[in-house]
Amino acid sequence: MLSVLSLLRTLIAMMVGGFVWAIVSNGLGQPATVMALLPVWVGGLSGGVVCALYSPRQGIAMAAVSGLLLALLFLWFRHVYLALPIAGGTLVALWPLWFPPAYYVGAYAYILFLLRNGR
Repeated sequence: MLSVLSLLRTLIAMMVGGFVWAIVSNGLGQPATVMALLPVWVGGLSGGVVCALYSPRQGIAMAAVSGLLLALLFLWFRHVYLALPIAGGTLVALWPLWFPPAYYVGAYAYILFLLRNGR
């Protein structure tokens, strides 16, 4: 039962991060520069906070797994399913690789916030 619950929490955290990424990306208008990383970081930070909301003890590990799965899903969709080449700047083409550190930082920051407020 705990593994199913953990899987559902991970999927919810991935969906929250993806949703926030989509909102911020559409708001910025899909720039093809380093600014493409801003939606990834905002989505990852919010997804990491959701991971830590579910379980502060497992939040950082869940955030790392959620970010990694989301990055692999984006890379698979872009470069395998859509067959988009890695053209132009590698940093811009491989922007989903920033999801794992963004999730991790979001979870870690929220846990530090909880510790400093004594909760």
